[in-house]
Amino acid sequence: MRRAVTVIYNPTAGWRRRRKLIDVVEAMNREGATVTLRETTGPGDAELFAREAALDGSAEIVVAAGGDGTINEVANGLAGSEVPLGVIPTGTANVLAIEIGLPRTSDALGALLLNGQPRQIGAGRVNKRFFLLWVGAGFDGRLVHAIDPAMKRRFGKLAFVWAGIKQVFGKSGPRLEVSDGIQSFDCGWAVVANAEHYAGAYSLAPSARFDAVGLKTLCVSARNRASLVLALLGLALGRLEKMPGVNVLTSNAITIRPADGQGLDPVQVDGDDLFTLPIEVECWDVSKAPQIRLVMP
Repeated sequence: MRRAVTVIYNPTAGWRRRRKLIDVVEAMNREGATVTLRETTGPGDAELFAREAALDGSAEIVVAAGGDGTINEVANGLAGSEVPLGVIPTGTANVLAIEIGLPRTSDALGALLLNGQPRQIGAGRVNKRFFLLWVGAGFDGRLVHAIDPAMKRRFGKLAFVWAGIKQVFGKSGPRLEVSDGIQSFDCGWAVVANAEHYAGAYSLAPSARFDAVGLKTLCVSARNRASLVLALLGLALGRLEKMPGVNVLTSNAITIRPADGQGLDPVQVDGDDLFTLPIEVECWDVSKAPQIRLVMP
């Protein structure tokens, strides 16, 4: 059993999600673990804290308590170390928790973090940074960029809904060029997926597998209101991959750039606004170093 646990947590979660963190920490304490809590104050803190814990040998596991963006930061901080990553989902959508089927009860989750076996996971890299779930440009890149952090803290998923409505009824979407070096597509929304789920329990790419090596890139036309609404309906029904106007690339090396030559369009990575176009995306399989080891059921 692991006894030295570092938990890196995002303090912006609502009281119900903070209660989840407290309950899981108490469950680990009851089993005899010593839990060190580190609170983030801004972007980059979680990655720095995770790297420090891995380098100084103070933790047998580093746990990210927050949303998918916080998990991404901790994963990047631990990449290449022998210290495994654990997750306490206290974010808005908690897609990774849904993807891997984390236990719902605090006792079961605490037991998993202390006793579960870590597994090397196939991830992706975008501009040399690891991602666990997806990279999105166009519609969802602009959506995440437009979200008001205060509104997100107060209203949770409704902040995403409101930002999405503004995108649907706003000006026409960008023109993106997505290429794997063999095929190229023009579209208004591109998502490179390492996982099936998206924005909660929605099935974005049923053929993508988080525990397998490989990426799926969805190139969605979505450059006018009608095509975007149709694509969102396909997402809600779990059939986006098969919708008209959607092309799927299975290559593990993807370039996304503005088709009109203009840059600066935002890019979301695991739900956080991180880059602007152009971007280079690659698969990062379990045989390569550095690696990320995740404690999962």
